[in-house]
Amino acid sequence: MSQGPSTYDKGRKERLDLQVYSGGKWYTTDSEYFSLGTNGKSVVNLGHPGTSGIRARVRTSYIDPSSGDNVNTTTYGTWNYFYFSN
Repeated sequence: MSQGPSTYDKGRKERLDLQVYSGGKWYTTDSEYFSLGTNGKSVVNLGHPGTSGIRARVRTSYIDPSSGDNVNTTTYGTWNYFYFSN
C-alpha cells in the first residue's frame, strides 16, 4: 500500500491505522509510524490474514508533533477498505 497525507521533510513520519470489522464494529488492530520517502509516501506491505472473509480498512495520518515535527497540523487521511477472500 502506498499513500501519504503530507509532504516529505527529514524525520517526518506518518501513522498507519489498521482496523478490522467484526460483530458490527470496527476494531483497531494496529497503529504504527512509518518514515516518509522523499516523494512524501510510505510503502507498507500488509501481508495476508491467512483466512478469507476479513473486512479491513487502513488510513494514514499526520499527528502533530508525534510525526516528527510541528510544521503541519494534525491531518487524518481517508479510510481505504479491503476484503480478503480466497
